[in-house]
Amino acid sequence: MRVALIGNMNNNFFSLMRYLRDAGVDAELLLFADEINHFLPEHDTWEIGKWKPFIKQTKIRGGALGQYFSMSATDIRREFEGYDYYIGCGFAPAYFYKAGMKLDLFTPYCVGIEYTYRITKTKPVHYLKEKIEAYYQTKGLKHNTKVVGTIDEESKMKAESMGVQTQPLPMLMIYNKEQAEAEDDFLKTTINTFKQHYPVVFSHVSHFPKGSRTWRIKRNDILIKGFADFAKQSAANSLLVLFNYGEAVEESKTLIQELGIADKVLWLPVMSRKKIMLLLEYVHFGGGEFGGAVWGGTGWEFMAKGVPFFQYVDMPDTIFEANTGMQMPPFFNTNDSAQICTLLAHYSVNKEALQSKGQALQAWFNQEAGQDLANKYLRILKS
Repeated sequence: MRVALIGNMNNNFFSLMRYLRDAGVDAELLLFADEINHFLPEHDTWEIGKWKPFIKQTKIRGGALGQYFSMSATDIRREFEGYDYYIGCGFAPAYFYKAGMKLDLFTPYCVGIEYTYRITKTKPVHYLKEKIEAYYQTKGLKHNTKVVGTIDEESKMKAESMGVQTQPLPMLMIYNKEQAEAEDDFLKTTINTFKQHYPVVFSHVSHFPKGSRTWRIKRNDILIKGFADFAKQSAANSLLVLFNYGEAVEESKTLIQELGIADKVLWLPVMSRKKIMLLLEYVHFGGGEFGGAVWGGTGWEFMAKGVPFFQYVDMPDTIFEANTGMQMPPFFNTNDSAQICTLLAHYSVNKEALQSKGQALQAWFNQEAGQDLANKYLRILKS
């Protein structure tokens, strides 16, 4: 059984490839030519040599409309052919439409399905480009895609309106069977800093400006304010860890100065997931996103490492389970700074309860989002 995984947004498919190979499947990762550097496989594993033989570099640029027209159907088929099953993300449906090939499973990485709607309101040439992309992406979904895996109602309804079968199917984002084997001097220094503080609250969510669509999802300010209230009332030597990542880092730094907690905040540079996963072994609380959406990569990373984390998911458990096919995990579901402060105060002095919370999250991940989830992908392919 040969399976091709096309695209690697957030290293989702590199994680899936490893789980599939562990299950005895001959799975290979086919990278687009314009993958974001941060999401290349070598940044997600300490064992790249082990997996490199199963990673192929295609000549196809995932979001390049000009290349879409310059490449012939034969050219595209030459890049993809030779597999029994195909799983894709990004612009894969459009390419399969042009090549006349069947995409067995599509897993969107954007709510509402990427490339099927306009995102910007800028120059007419951008509008035209996005309309053309949406046209061919929709064609690929309607005519060349067998199943769309979704975790949100908007994507599910859009796919079904095109006549495409859907399945509740989370993205398989983290491979957690690997132990970090390398520590550079920077990591050693950072870990030593963590060891000198308790509790360490860690948030590697990107920062975006107020008013932007992304800011409404991230809402870093909620965590910052909650931590500030806790730090002011607690004698603990606490530390808030944030990343220099996103367009509104300076706005967050200004807020931290205004709240008087600059001496309790450590800013880290953008780094690879394999390094983040090592640091998480020394973290006590995680901070996710507070705009109401289901968590992104940061939440999966916290759960894979058993780190209790704050996140806001604005839906009842029953709706969450219907949309995702998973039970709601036992994270701290809140978007209230005062409640974050209260939870930090309670759990930081109840270390056994905090440890139990982390163990429950990791057990949930292993059952719902690791090898068992990869096996669900296989069942969908074979159905």
